[in-house]
Amino acid sequence: QVEAGAAILDLNVGAPGIDETALLPEAVKRIQSVVDVPLQLDSSNPAALEAALRVYNGKPSVNSVSAEQEKLKAVLPLVKRYGASVVGLALDEEGIPKTAEKRLENADKILQACEQAGIAREDVWIDCLSLTVSAQQEQAMETLKAIRTLSDRGIQTTLGVSNISFGLPDRGLLTATFLTMAMTAGMRLPIVNVNNPQIRGTLDAFMVLNGQDANARVFIDSSPHEMGGNSPVTKPVKSDAGSNGTPLSQAIQKGLKDEAAALARDYLKTRDSLELTEEELIPALDQVGKDYETGVIFLPQLLQAASAAQSVFEEIRTKNAQSGGSQVSRGTIVMATVKGDIHDIGKNIASTILETYGYQVLDLGRDVDPAVIVQTVKEKDIRLVGLSALMTTTLPAMEETVKQLKALPNPPKVMVGGAVVTPEYAESIGADYYCADAMADCAAAREVFGE
Repeated sequence: QVEAGAAILDLNVGAPGIDETALLPEAVKRIQSVVDVPLQLDSSNPAALEAALRVYNGKPSVNSVSAEQEKLKAVLPLVKRYGASVVGLALDEEGIPKTAEKRLENADKILQACEQAGIAREDVWIDCLSLTVSAQQEQAMETLKAIRTLSDRGIQTTLGVSNISFGLPDRGLLTATFLTMAMTAGMRLPIVNVNNPQIRGTLDAFMVLNGQDANARVFIDSSPHEMGGNSPVTKPVKSDAGSNGTPLSQAIQKGLKDEAAALARDYLKTRDSLELTEEELIPALDQVGKDYETGVIFLPQLLQAASAAQSVFEEIRTKNAQSGGSQVSRGTIVMATVKGDIHDIGKNIASTILETYGYQVLDLGRDVDPAVIVQTVKEKDIRLVGLSALMTTTLPAMEETVKQLKALPNPPKVMVGGAVVTPEYAESIGADYYCADAMADCAAAREVFGE
């Protein structure tokens, strides 16, 4: 990373089973013995941060705090005591805000807390948070709006850029384009992989165009020495997604919500809802799942297909209600993000896909206490529970929840997932299934409840 041009290294050692308090300072000493760039100590564990700050040579950065009072009180005194700079995430106890305005409010809370702690404004970097456009497309512009406003006020901003392209093809192109947009809005400390040629090229080109690379010296030194034409462009291969099956099946696969609902209404005039579910809906979703897993389609198309399938389910529910028939359900699943974790995008996607497959989902939300999950399982006689965690610090809460569920007289099956969860960790805490994505959740549900 340093050889490729990284100015700062973000250092995170958080992983299942790791003692961060022991490993982070050891990693600092090892890395500082071989490179001379500053390090950004990336941990939400105050004890680990202090241990690393104590052995650090020079001026480090701490990643990160948020507008949550508990985080500010735990970390800012350390930042001040050891003379570090700090990254502030523009989120609070309610999670990542949907609007630029709310992110700016959170940024102001962080800046005020830093000022009260005696931390200089130039030592604070605000992260306006990038979310994947495959699931929350409107959020990209909210992030840029927040960056632009802070930059106009002279406040420094940073950003983990690659989140923007998760779940989409040609991630490098999207990430590089968003990187350009963010830097144009005023962001000056991108967290990126500089070994990616597209990212490195974008950074070098921006520095020239923005006047920061005098006489384009860095750009010339890092570029192939050729003048003139563009590289050849490869035309994308046309996907045949959605070309399989009946008109209704195709409408679902293509994510045509209104068309799928209309075709379902016509279908139900002559046949029953169970037939529609088994012969049209489930095969269509199975094809969508297969296309997603093989890279024929990507997350936006998966969600659109799920939305179309839900419109078909609504027609089935309406028909059943009119005829006095029972609701179609393949089983009930409890879904929750574990205690202390406020992230729920992945869980929400998984819940949506499970519902489209005909399972009833009881979504308990995020930051859910183990006792609430256990009580729900007991009251509803739940046979499958899905748990999500995206932060290393909340893995113990996942382990505790699994432990309490498995202690029940008639324990449910448990599937776990999230960015920090690995197959090995899932096995070590006694979970029955490790699920890397929503389709893996469906496979687990199919196994628990039968086809």
